[in-house]
Amino acid sequence: MMTEARTGAAWTAGQGTLARTLRAAAAVALVGLMAACASTGTKALYDLSAVASVPAPANHKASSAQVLVPAPRALRALATDSIAVKSGAAAISYYPNVLWADQLPNVLQSRVVESFERSGRIHAVGFPGEGLLINYQIPIEIRDFELVSGAHSRGVVELSVKILNDANGRVVASRVFRAEVPTSSDTAPAAVKALNAALQQVLNELVPWVDQSI
Repeated sequence: MMTEARTGAAWTAGQGTLARTLRAAAAVALVGLMAACASTGTKALYDLSAVASVPAPANHKASSAQVLVPAPRALRALATDSIAVKSGAAAISYYPNVLWADQLPNVLQSRVVESFERSGRIHAVGFPGEGLLINYQIPIEIRDFELVSGAHSRGVVELSVKILNDANGRVVASRVFRAEVPTSSDTAPAAVKALNAALQQVLNELVPWVDQSI
């Protein structure tokens, strides 16, 4: 009986030691995680806005066309969720600890589709894989989408856009859209605000141009 009692006491003491060890290890892991978060910083996510509406002229008849918007193309410097800053002719860097809500081409694709939908000018517009019977595609290349830093800092958006007849592959029309919006500072929030305003200008021209061209 005494042997069994001593064995039980030893087992209980061992369990207590193990529990204390596990709690200590968890505390060390938590401190390490907090230190890692502090060193990297919390990332703020920024989105872009579709245009609220692009009113059609009086007596305008909505197009019966169905339009596909593929994911825009971009060089690797812009095909990212990082927010770009250009400080020289070719030097590109990125804001630390802030990101777009998704890869920039994906965010832009969503806002283009949403802008067409809000306009009511096109019968149907969608993404690849949605099963639409497509009449036209709208390929987009992102050429600029960054804050240009300097004496006159500004958000710059430039898109090269084509309208492609899906039946025969012919380009119906093509155009380069560009907008620049000054910003009061080079901070990330100010840069995003200027870039969003520049995109609004581009979309307000792009939507009616597509409508009138198809």
